[in-house]
Amino acid sequence: MSTRQLRLTSQDQIRQRMKDFTGKKINIVLNDGTAVLVIIKHYDDNGISALNMRLKDITIPFEKINEVYFDTKE
Repeated sequence: MSTRQLRLTSQDQIRQRMKDFTGKKINIVLNDGTAVLVIIKHYDDNGISALNMRLKDITIPFEKINEVYFDTKE
């Protein structure tokens, strides 16, 4: 089974597809270049609430997100 990486770079794409990511592990690249691996808990118009890999709750506003990517199984 192969894997494919899906990358979303526009704010519109990220906001529209966020419902597909709820409960999944994704990588988020912030505007400052920092990459964060999180599990999405929920989202609203302002941003996302997620659980990082240290099991800490974090909130990330959409305007700080530069890119979202994750691997899918084919």
